[in-house]
Amino acid sequence: MNLQEQIRKILKEETEGINLFMNQIESKFQISDELRDFLIDFINRSDCKNIEFANFKMGALGLALHTGVLINKNILNSNLETLLFVIFHEIAHQYQFKKYGEDKMYECYIGELSIDEAARFMKNTEEVADDFAARKIREIQKKDLIRKSYIPPSMYKNVPIAQIKSMVNNYIEQMKSKNITTPDKVSEYFYNMVKSNL
Repeated sequence: MNLQEQIRKILKEETEGINLFMNQIESKFQISDELRDFLIDFINRSDCKNIEFANFKMGALGLALHTGVLINKNILNSNLETLLFVIFHEIAHQYQFKKYGEDKMYECYIGELSIDEAARFMKNTEEVADDFAARKIREIQKKDLIRKSYIPPSMYKNVPIAQIKSMVNNYIEQMKSKNITTPDKVSEYFYNMVKSNL
């Protein structure tokens, strides 16, 4: 356990917004106390600073930043298992931020990586997040907390690297044009790109 985790444990620090977030889930789905506790503990242990449902300007299901996680409010109209998969996927990125640090995680947008390296890094972090989310789904299926018939998707496995390269290149050009060179500015850019104030 690192120092940050020890401090959070001592202070019993919770992810900001987690109670409202859980209340919104429970207003749409009937979940057991065990599943509720599992989710809260899982999110808190990731050191996620903030979590919320938000209106999105685009079709993304979620957004993970070093400042927290946004989940597209539309996913509440889906089924519980799909919602949980998206939450697990985005929180997996929080664990990646914790492991690698924000500089490494944002390096593909503002670092010295080539487009090829940046695209490979992004595809890898997304595939790892998919695998992580799938493992969490199977874990709670074994506990009989959700439908066992649900099969977690592999959202990024079949995405061609050329498509990732194009997306990364677009982001890099945007960052350059706006003179974005720090993790906080990258986070702000993606937050404003995705979140709608409607």
